[in-house]
Amino acid sequence: MANWLQDSDEATLVYDDPVDVLIAEEGLQIARFVCLRELDMFLIVLSSRQIISRSLSDYSLLHQASDQQLSAYTLSAAGIHWPDIDVDLSLRGFLLEEAMQSLRNGFSSKKAA
Repeated sequence: MANWLQDSDEATLVYDDPVDVLIAEEGLQIARFVCLRELDMFLIVLSSRQIISRSLSDYSLLHQASDQQLSAYTLSAAGIHWPDIDVDLSLRGFLLEEAMQSLRNGFSSKKAA
């Protein structure tokens, strides 16, 4: 999480969470959201050109939303917001999920060996 430190009249943001540090140091942001409903998939394209894919059906409110509602999103430094369906997904959450999935895959491959 981020903490605010007051230094005279300027506020400085100090990160004490490794994921927040990574986002800040790399300047990571979500550059684009792409929905492929026919494949039950959406893609998160990062400013680093990395792509995160997720199953649309894993996010019930997004899965139930119309194509028009899905296309009406806004991007911020923190993530994606769909005002019409009141859904917010964070960049931090996507990165944590990616890290956990990578760890699980690593453990699975070691068990198979």
